[in-house]
Amino acid sequence: MLPPPGDGPAGDAAVQRALDGSSSPDLSPQAERRLVQLGRAVWTAEVTGRGRQRWPGYFPDAEVRPYRRFRIQAAIARRAGGRRVVVHLVWAGASPSGSDDADSRTARVFLTREGDSRWTPTR
Repeated sequence: MLPPPGDGPAGDAAVQRALDGSSSPDLSPQAERRLVQLGRAVWTAEVTGRGRQRWPGYFPDAEVRPYRRFRIQAAIARRAGGRRVVVHLVWAGASPSGSDDADSRTARVFLTREGDSRWTPTR
């Protein structure tokens, strides 16, 4: 059961439970935690501009119009074939113009494994 639109942070746990139930885990819990953390950092950089310098190849454009009141409501990581993983995110925030404050926006961040343990965001 999803929380009503506009429920704010109080509904985030329900959103996480729904996302967890959307597909079966296919990574170890430790790997999923690590990849979700990385995916969250990449998406935060995408919509706020904070941290983009960590991935200059992923963010070649320095200009960003940041979202306000940004938060990630829920996230999971799943295999995407080969050496790739996709982090599915549900997030909330107000558009740069401030006219569209909404919960339950969706996004995906793809991560590609390079070597044995390094993961890099790819488009």
